[in-house]
Amino acid sequence: MSKAFTKEDSGAEDALPVRPRPASGEKRYITPEGYRALQEELLAAQGPDTGAEGLTPLEAGVRRKERERRAQQLAAVLEEVRVVEPEEAQAGRVFFGAWVEVEDEDGGRARYRIVGPDEADVKAGRLSVESPLARALLGKEVGESVLVERPRGAVEYTVTRVDYAPH
Repeated sequence: MSKAFTKEDSGAEDALPVRPRPASGEKRYITPEGYRALQEELLAAQGPDTGAEGLTPLEAGVRRKERERRAQQLAAVLEEVRVVEPEEAQAGRVFFGAWVEVEDEDGGRARYRIVGPDEADVKAGRLSVESPLARALLGKEVGESVLVERPRGAVEYTVTRVDYAPH
């Protein structure tokens, strides 16, 4: 397969996913860090293509179009999202932008940041505010438990830590 069509040369592995345009009137929130990451990705997509060396003209053209399409997507998202800064009044409770540590009923621990769907990446610990777990956690504080329905059955999670600064 041509290098122009592989993920390794597209820079996509570092890219934040971009959600389809929202329905009219739908609010989309993003953390300040997520907004900066999308801005940086947009600048990179608009800048020189350092990975195009050695490509055929056809491959380079396809790659250029993909970068242009991505830049258009990112620009649209940046216009639509609303940056949400944590507030002091939120301390100790789970709200948008919080880092939350939870423990499941088997003692397994996980740490997530509650973020907007445009920056969500579970493997990186960024959980979409629209996910069932994040929705259940909103407003909770340390010691409170939530029951979340999952495909393999209900799981109870207990909040063990809430803060708004990364560790």
